[in-house]
Amino acid sequence: MLHITNGDCAVAVLSQVVQGPILPWRDVLHEGPVRAGLSLEELSTERARFIADCGWGLLSEVQNHFEARDAAFRSAGQHDEIVLWFEHDLYDQLQLIQVLDGLAELRGPPITLICEAEYLGKMAPARAAELFELRNPVMRKHLNEGQDAWAAFRSADPLTIDWTKPKALPFLGPALRRHLEEFPWASDGRSRTERQILEGTQHLEEPAFLGDTVLAWHRERLAQKKWLPRWLGGVRVEESSRWRWNPAAGLLQLL
Repeated sequence: MLHITNGDCAVAVLSQVVQGPILPWRDVLHEGPVRAGLSLEELSTERARFIADCGWGLLSEVQNHFEARDAAFRSAGQHDEIVLWFEHDLYDQLQLIQVLDGLAELRGPPITLICEAEYLGKMAPARAAELFELRNPVMRKHLNEGQDAWAAFRSADPLTIDWTKPKALPFLGPALRRHLEEFPWASDGRSRTERQILEGTQHLEEPAFLGDTVLAWHRERLAQKKWLPRWLGGVRVEESSRWRWNPAAGLLQLL
């Protein structure tokens, strides 16, 4: 049985509860390029470079992690069951759709999903054991929604995200909306995260998805006197970009 989850904090909890290898995904997909047209391994190479350039890890170490992770993921079909453990926030939901996309054409072991409005890293082992017994089967509708959302997230046209209307994955829709709120706002050109940092309210956001390291990165970016480009999924947002989030309408617009 292979368990796939978000990161090391979840691994620390799950290792007290379940048998079999646990594979942490460990990627901050809501920051940096996630371009379409790349294989898993090609995308991992680009992700490793971005993470190292941000100072979040040494390039060699990050590359080694991704290579080991991808190799383990490619061999997931050798296990008798694949259990996905993810949370309800943006960080996890993006990882989940990448994993579902990668498993969509797998013809082999059953896939099950544990995803509640709870944080795995803070979870009591007894609660994790309870959720494990209640895990739900991943069906074709879950895989299809994962594929559609992953393709939309990686697209150079972010309006395709609005066209995805997930139903089988209940937390995915709100997570994708939160992603769109990171585009410059029509009012002042700042993202929701940037606005919350300036207002001192970022710690109040729920569900929480922003780690301390990435939060510090955003603060450093805000301290710069010049406007810095930023990748959001498959879109490179530059100062001249015309994408704007309209909070009153609740949608992304091309101005």
